[in-house]
Amino acid sequence: MTEEKELESIVITIAGRTFPVKLDNDEKDFVHDIEQDINAKIMDFQKTYPNRDKLDCVIMTLLTYTFDLKKQLPVNSQEEIDLKTEKIIQTLSELEID
Repeated sequence: MTEEKELESIVITIAGRTFPVKLDNDEKDFVHDIEQDINAKIMDFQKTYPNRDKLDCVIMTLLTYTFDLKKQLPVNSQEEIDLKTEKIIQTLSELEID
């Protein structure tokens, strides 16, 4: 039987939008670093491509992280990454970010 970890709900902000996430104690240690890294990357894209809207910059950030992750993972993880990436892109395309 697997041990269930106790999860705590916190709110993170990405591209000016808030998202509730449930984390265990180990994840709480680095989630704010991830939040800052993502927002910094989005801001970099906004500075580099000032004519692009925020959603474009969020998607470019997603693509950058996905590309980097794919280079690091074994080939058999590719299908899972593709499915998750497609789901994230679909969700982002349904959002309206100012």
